[in-house]
Amino acid sequence: MQFSQVSKVDTSRWIKSIQGWSWIITILWITIANIWKPFGLYGLVCMFTPIIIALSGRGKMHCARVCPRGSFIRLFTKKISLGLTRPRFMNSRAFHWVLWGMMMGTFLGLFIYTAPQGVYVLGNTILVFMEVATGLAFIFGILFTPRAWCTVCPMGFTTGNLRTLLERKGKNGKGA
Repeated sequence: MQFSQVSKVDTSRWIKSIQGWSWIITILWITIANIWKPFGLYGLVCMFTPIIIALSGRGKMHCARVCPRGSFIRLFTKKISLGLTRPRFMNSRAFHWVLWGMMMGTFLGLFIYTAPQGVYVLGNTILVFMEVATGLAFIFGILFTPRAWCTVCPMGFTTGNLRTLLERKGKNGKGA
């Protein structure tokens, strides 16, 4: 391909990285939600922000430039990470789908079960669910690499799949 045929990168669609400080959001949210349970509902913002960014055509940009959990895990595990090689099965699409199904199924079940019980119970449920995911991410960061969780994160997997669907829709015109 000749130089004149290479298109320029569209930087107008980029989101400025806040990875240097977004970890503070994780600490504040967990702290406040543990004190006042309804604040746990703001965890839904963390779940829907990557989807909104992906649907805007920016793919997994949230993962690389925004994600407070990824920033938190990187910061606090980079000096203690053992750097072990991840098992090969963790790279498979099947593993990603199973993990995604387990986490989304668990979340949906808990949400349906606790929503009628009020904002205190629902906020606490979202908090505990996200604390467990953060704990898993921390374990992955210590065992493998600081952002090893990011390679299997269900939200990253969801946004990657949304990107693929949007690209297919764009290639087919109307999405067939």
